[in-house]
Parts: sequence; structure tokens; C-alpha cells
Amino acid sequence: MTPTHTLDLSNETFTLAANFVMNTTRHLFLTGKAGTGKTTFLRHIREQVKKNTVIVAPTGVAAINAGGVTVHSFFQLPFAPFLPETNGLFQQGPAGSSHHPLLKGLRIGAEKKALMLEMELLIIDEVSMLRADMLDAIDLILRHIRKQPVQPFGGVQVIYIGDLFQLPPVVPQDQWELLAPHYPSPFFFHAWVVKQSPPLYVALQKIYRQNDRQFIDLLNRVRNNEVQPADLELLNARFLADFDQEQHKGYITLTTHNSKAEAINLDALEALPTGLHTFEGRITGDFSDKALPTEMILSLKTGAQVMFLKNDTEKVRRFYNGKIGTIKSIDQKRILVTFEGEDTELEVEEETWHNIRYHFNVQTRRIEEEEIGTFTQFPIRLAWAITIHKSQGLTFQKAVIDAGDAFAAGQVYVALSRCVSMEGMVLRSRIGAHCIHTDAEVMAFARRESGVQELHHQLSNEKHRTLVHHYLSIFQWQFITDQLQHQKEKTQMKSFPERQPAIAFFSELIAKAEKQQAVSESFQRQLLQLLQDTIATGNTTQLETRLQAGLQYFTKILQEELLQPLEAHIETMKTKTGVGRYLVQLEPLEDLLREKLKRLQSPGAVTVA
Repeated sequence: MTPTHTLDLSNETFTLAANFVMNTTRHLFLTGKAGTGKTTFLRHIREQVKKNTVIVAPTGVAAINAGGVTVHSFFQLPFAPFLPETNGLFQQGPAGSSHHPLLKGLRIGAEKKALMLEMELLIIDEVSMLRADMLDAIDLILRHIRKQPVQPFGGVQVIYIGDLFQLPPVVPQDQWELLAPHYPSPFFFHAWVVKQSPPLYVALQKIYRQNDRQFIDLLNRVRNNEVQPADLELLNARFLADFDQEQHKGYITLTTHNSKAEAINLDALEALPTGLHTFEGRITGDFSDKALPTEMILSLKTGAQVMFLKNDTEKVRRFYNGKIGTIKSIDQKRILVTFEGEDTELEVEEETWHNIRYHFNVQTRRIEEEEIGTFTQFPIRLAWAITIHKSQGLTFQKAVIDAGDAFAAGQVYVALSRCVSMEGMVLRSRIGAHCIHTDAEVMAFARRESGVQELHHQLSNEKHRTLVHHYLSIFQWQFITDQLQHQKEKTQMKSFPERQPAIAFFSELIAKAEKQQAVSESFQRQLLQLLQDTIATGNTTQLETRLQAGLQYFTKILQEELLQPLEAHIETMKTKTGVGRYLVQLEPLEDLLREKLKRLQSPGAVTVA
């Protein structure tokens, strides 16, 4: 099967996981062995989900590849460790409070605040690289901004995607000395918020990268610290002391250090007798050089071995991320690449990577992507060698693995699992049992994995919870209060004949909205308690009755105390002179209140059963 597999609807675990994301509010950790389709899952959710969604990743390159933004940029996180406080939000452990230094220094603008208030789904890709303290910082910020101090992530559904058996988060020793008193390990699953609200552990099982059962079983034992002497013997049969990579086309060396990979690539390039050609990438707008997926200055020669860095978007998949080829001919405008075992030659075309930011559209009440920068370059790089770290997510038909001095848990597994088969793998050095080690904390967390039957059961149980959270969003009043306050501030900054009466009007409206918000927050807490009672007893009557009463009450006060006074104010202002621009400003606010009223009047069936 090609490494760029399409959506497999027969994959039951994949379908169940997607169901949880699309149709429930349950936090989910989506993982799986190398080649099980985690990237395909993220792409499917990104294309199909109807929720207001934000995708983040720990690094710039990972964020570009995921089609999202970095964790630090979206949440404005400091790079220093986040130290939780003992007087925090959790009763069973520290998380921080409104007095935490992180919040005192937080500067969230009106648009970013609106994004966080309306966000329904947060997807964190490559979560294995995210430290526990950073996740707690995200949790604290969302609780604070959304004014939901007892709700993990302020009520936002969080989907974690990644493979903890690959490369762990990097924590400098001086920072770990500060964090160690608060966290058993730096892995995300030791965050306090995960302790309070554990995600459902879903592991994709179907492997698309390898078909050899013997090789798949061997990889599983390497992954799980269960390697036997017979496995090492089978593995080290691929140690070929006299293997000459120059005499065997199509092999790429996977090594542990960046300097070693660079040296191999540069030496091989210099050894070619052909002329050197350079291609300079182009950046428009905002695109960090730390997030570049390939070199800004690409140096190539005819005969150079290269690797593609993107999947082909054509129906006929001519190349995929990680496919190895050789440059047949090259000039300043044209690069032709051939592939071993294939008769065709491919003219490489420039590709453009997009850097985005998220924008909240007040009229549609949707979170939208806005392109803020691009990077254009040929989607290839020299491929005689690559680091194991950078090889994560790639697939190679032929690879030379130089992992004898692997220095991080998971590196040997990452290197081996990049390969399609044992036959296409060569070991540069023997791999001993001491080279293969998986973190004990990761092994313990993996035991939480849910089977297919348990997932079906959990999906059924989430029905009540999801419906209640749907109504919690309907009863959310924070955004209305913020928009009224924002309009008052804009009015104060303008000069027009009716400015003072307008300010007085909005002061009165804000006071009403703040009282309504307090009632709303109290009502939401009641619903959460009734939800727990419903799940425990199976009796839905009290919850349904309370929901119906809430809809009637909030419909009435929205109409009588906010919308009708605003409409009357607009009609009065239409009789005045010099207020045209002011009236235009009020249109989105009137639309917002009408849309809120519509949601209260037509929320869907109030049936929990």
C-alpha cells in the first residue's frame, strides 16, 4: 500500500475516534504505532469537523505541517517553565489561580479573546513533544479567559495527537530542576489538568506502512521494551559491515546527530563532478525562518539524491513525503528527477507552504483561517542522510540506520519504523539491548488504552454529556457582555452629537448583561451537576425540565432587556443628525443578539434520552 493512504472507512478504531471528535465533547488522546494513519486522521478531522476549531503544535515546522499555529504563539506562552501554585484551581493538586504571575503578564487582545471564547475544539498535534507544564499553562489561560474556573480548559474539547513511543519532550536540566517538584515527568500526561480530566486513550491499530508480519511484530517488541535475544539476532542480521552506500542507489542514512547528517550530505554533494545550482526560496508576509520545511538556499547537482517533502496532490500519486529520487538533469528553471524501478521522470514543481493565523468572524460566529505568510521552494532536500528526529512521519523503501549510539528513548524505534521492510534496511552498527529503551512512564500510561468494545460503550455514555455541553454554549453570556463593552469603548473614542446619551445607554445595557451573565454561569453549574446525576441514575426528567425552563427564561431576558432596548435605541438615533457612522457600528451588535435569540428559540430537541 502506498504511504499516502486514503481514508479507510473499514478501520473501526479510526471511525470511532472520529465519532468522538465530531459528536461528543470528550477529551481524546489519539495515538498509534508508526504508519497507522495519525496524520490522515488529523487531515480528516480538519476537513470534516463543524466545530470552531484551532490546531496547534509545539514547533513551527510541526505547526506548518499540521495546518495550524504554534502553541506558544496562540496562547502567548513564555518559554520559561510554568510553575503551578498550591492555591490553584484543582482541589487535588495545583494549577494556578487568577493571581498566577502568568495571568498578570498576559496581554490578550479583543480578537484573540473572542477566538478563545468561541473555540469549541483544540487539537494539539505532536503532543509527545509538549511538556506537562505548558499544557497546564494552556489550561489556566482558557479557564481564565472563558471564566470557567472549575472546567478543564474552560470547557474546550481537547484532542491530543502523537506517539509517545517516539521522541520525548526536551527539557534543559536547569528547567527540570524547577519542574521536578511539581511533575513526575515532563510528558504531557503528567499535567495536572490531565490528572483532573484524563483523555480517552485511543490507539489506531491498522498498520499501513509495513506488510511483513514478522517485521511488524519485531517493531512492536522494540516499541514495548520486550525485545528477546532472537529479535536482536534477526535485527542484527541486517548489519552489513562491508555495505557501500555509494554502490547502492536509493538508500538514505538515518543518524542521531544533525552535524553527522549534514556532513554526509555535503560530502556526497561535493563528490559529484557536475555543476552546482542554487535555488533561493521566497517568503511573503510573515513566515519564520525557524519553520522552514526545507532550506532557504537549496544547493543541488545533477546526480544528487533527493527526498520529497510533500505528498503529491494529483490523483495519480507520483511522489510522497519521504520518497527518494535522483536528479537526472537540472538548470536554473527546471529539475528532472527519476526514481529507481520506475520508467517515468518527474519535473519537480515549486510548492508553497502557508503560515496562518486564526480569525473570529463575528457575523458568522465561525473561527476562520487567515493566511499571513507563505514560503515557496522546490519541495525537496538532499537525501543521503537525515536525522532520526527529522525522519518522524516519513517512510523509506531503503534506509541505512546508524543508531548504535542512540541517545534518547524511542530513537531506535523511530529509525526502524521508518522502513517498509527488513529487506530495505541496513544497519551501520549492531544494535544491542542497551540501545533499546522506552520510558517507564510512557509504558504505564499506555496501559490506559481502550479497546473497541469499551470505545463503543463510552461513545454511548457521552450522549448526555454532549447534549448538555451543547446547551452550555447556548447559555454562554460572556461574549455578549464583551461585545457590549467593546461598543461602549468605541463610542467613548468617537466624537458625535449624541455621544453622551449613547455612552449612558450602553452603561445601562452592560449592567443588565453582567447580571444576566452571573445568572448564566450559575445555571451552567446546575446543568453540570444535573448531568452527573443523569449519568448516575439514567433518569433524564429533571435535566430536561431544567433545560426547557432555562431556554424560556434566557429567551425572555435577552429579548426584553437587551435586544428590544437596542432596537428602540437605534430607532431613536435614526431621528438624530450626525450619527450615521455610529448606527453602522451597531449593526453587527444587533445581528449578534438576533443570532443568540435564534439559538435560544431553536436549540434542537430538548431530549436527553
